[in-house]
Amino acid sequence: MAQLFNILKITVGVDKLCARVLVNPGMPLKTSEDIEATARVYYLAPAIAKHLCLGDTGREFQECMGDTELAHLLEHLTVEIMNETGLGGNVSCGRTRAVPGDERLFDVELSCPDDALTVGALSSASFMMDWAFLHASAPAPDFPGTVAALRSLVLNLRGEGEQAADAAEDVEAEGTDSEGSPEPVSATEAQAPVQPEAAVPRQDAPRRAIDTEGLRMRAKMAGHAPAKRVADVFRPMFGGAASNRRSE
Repeated sequence: MAQLFNILKITVGVDKLCARVLVNPGMPLKTSEDIEATARVYYLAPAIAKHLCLGDTGREFQECMGDTELAHLLEHLTVEIMNETGLGGNVSCGRTRAVPGDERLFDVELSCPDDALTVGALSSASFMMDWAFLHASAPAPDFPGTVAALRSLVLNLRGEGEQAADAAEDVEAEGTDSEGSPEPVSATEAQAPVQPEAAVPRQDAPRRAIDTEGLRMRAKMAGHAPAKRVADVFRPMFGGAASNRRSE
């Protein structure tokens, strides 16, 4: 099956991960080459539009999203997946740089509080972009389900998933009387939905209709200027509004 990216090498440092990413031959290099596919990525994760993006186009990623490198879009989608797990720390950030001598080669640098989390987010983002740009006729990826599965995987690898299960068993044991019979449960409690393990209430980012024509106009106005290299930093965002953001 055709793929947009080939991740050639991953280097994990103390607090950062660097992925050498090749945009495969024959694949588009810029989002302006397929605005509809870019919009599909936006609809999967609309919060990326409000990421702080330190380039000369504007302060937010939406200002350059219509005419930027696919590797840059991959970076933002990866950061958003990490953020949505709630395990990315106080600041999830990234930086995308072109590798001199090859227009299809990029270094995508990502904050790495946990190597399994960062690699999993990068792999998931690559899969989602493959769908958006190459396999849109297939069912859309389940973004919330992917986030939940990645969160569960990382917690289990940390051993925290098992600890939570043990705690749940202790609570269940405390909920029985001395003869081992369960304590009465009210009808309201019985009907209450079970919450995901250690879930933090999150408000889905509002999905407004993306202006694909506006993206085309931004791309047209950008002309053939050299690709912009940016440092992108964003703190957790809820309900589509950024909170407590700062630049490095």
